[in-house]
Amino acid sequence: MVRKHGITVQDMLQLPSFRGAKVLTGKNSLHRTISSLSVLEVSNADYSSRIVHSVQDEWYAEEIVISSFYSIKDSVEKQCEAIEYLHGLGEVGLILYYVGIIIPEVAEEVLQLAESKDFIIICMPENDFSLRYNEVIYEVMEAIVLKNQTINDNFVNEALEKVSLLPEHSRSVEITLKFLSDRLKTNLILTNTNMEIVNQVMWPRNSTLDVAHLIEKQAPYLVNGSRGQADDHSDCFMECKTVHQKNGEALYLFLIKENTKLPAKTVDKTCEVVQVAINLWGDKHNEVSEYALVKAIINDESEKMRRLAQLLHIDVSSIQMMWLIEIQDLSLEKLIREELEEHLFKYYKTALIQTIDHCVIALMGNCSYKYNEYEIAAEYIDTTNFFPVISEMVYAPRMRNTQDVRRMYRLVNNIGRKVHLIYEHRKLFTAAEIRSMKQAIDLSVQGEETLEEYMAVIDPIINEPDSIKTLMTFLLDARGNYDECGKMLFVHKNTVKYRIKKISEAIGYDITVNSESYDVYIACMIYRLIIS
Repeated sequence: MVRKHGITVQDMLQLPSFRGAKVLTGKNSLHRTISSLSVLEVSNADYSSRIVHSVQDEWYAEEIVISSFYSIKDSVEKQCEAIEYLHGLGEVGLILYYVGIIIPEVAEEVLQLAESKDFIIICMPENDFSLRYNEVIYEVMEAIVLKNQTINDNFVNEALEKVSLLPEHSRSVEITLKFLSDRLKTNLILTNTNMEIVNQVMWPRNSTLDVAHLIEKQAPYLVNGSRGQADDHSDCFMECKTVHQKNGEALYLFLIKENTKLPAKTVDKTCEVVQVAINLWGDKHNEVSEYALVKAIINDESEKMRRLAQLLHIDVSSIQMMWLIEIQDLSLEKLIREELEEHLFKYYKTALIQTIDHCVIALMGNCSYKYNEYEIAAEYIDTTNFFPVISEMVYAPRMRNTQDVRRMYRLVNNIGRKVHLIYEHRKLFTAAEIRSMKQAIDLSVQGEETLEEYMAVIDPIINEPDSIKTLMTFLLDARGNYDECGKMLFVHKNTVKYRIKKISEAIGYDITVNSESYDVYIACMIYRLIIS
């Protein structure tokens, strides 16, 4: 068995400070590794998320969180949001304190949600005022530090395994560098042979160390095999190794650690990890192109993104719109991009259009404000010559930054083919609809009690085939349009109006009013998911 550089959750539970603790959910995940701890006591998960993402998108694999839910103790909904948020960041689980004191018990909805995601919730002894966070923090971190004191022979496999466990679209060279930087507490920089920085990961992340200056001064010596202290910073130790891209071109890996020198074995194994990562996920890693820029945005390669944007004279901060177009036939990809480019440049001054896997990604900005942007998208899907080979198209406005672009791309990937289970007759979807789909998909895999609660709104017509079909078609496929619904059902629009009126009376919700129809809308999506 491969030895991990952290400790497993099962190992952690054997520590004295966990005596009396209970594992409430995620028992199938107790083999997972813990490499760090953090404390979450922010009242709003969205606010906390903005704090995290305002610094840099990270994947918090191998971290477990401590909380008491104090600031959201009166809201089960916000507690569920917190679980969603933590799971979305990649956290392993939650150590929950002061149950019976701050919250009377862990709500069934929270338990069901966590269990559906294999997310671990550990409940510390209930009704115990004497518990202290620092006891767990000290013991767990001490155990991790003791385990981390040496680099074992499986270090390369361990590091690469961590990245391989991430979603496919999250695997990248920069994510690998982030893992290595966290493991070694070291600044890691990749440059080309001209010493231009390709990737840069700092330790700590907010470090102001001028690594570009250090590399400029020391590179001539380090590249030739010299090792030692940087002249300008007596507390910095630098190492340099050469790695190669698939095309044979060289890149330089600089390891800059403050206060202590990395052992030679650690440097060699780190270089080996980076080389394998480049072989696996760094195709054309030094390429300067719009494709490389879009790939860097999607893969969270921040330093590479900034460098490429500067070289290509593209203002990524102007990007406010994204289209994601899933295509079935890659042989037509070039023609689709050419058609799309011709369409978009009629309306946008900035447009990046590239294909990653089977998805054409269009990132736009600086729209002529006399145009309605949704209508631009609808016009394209209605007039394209390639409609038969387009599986779906997602219209995502108000992209505030590249983090928003990355999150929406990942969300669409997570939903995958389930979009066609919910929407049988449509190809164009808005970002809001995608988010609602994600909510319905998450709810559909929860326990029977939760399903019954959300499906209750359509119970009065659940055994009426015509009513159910009309409701589904009206809300999901026709987007509340009577004419479209009538065409799909092969009936007159007045017949649709009559049926919708009778359905609204039967269920007690006016489904022609947005504020009342949302619960019905979610129930309809869940219905299609569970009967598919």
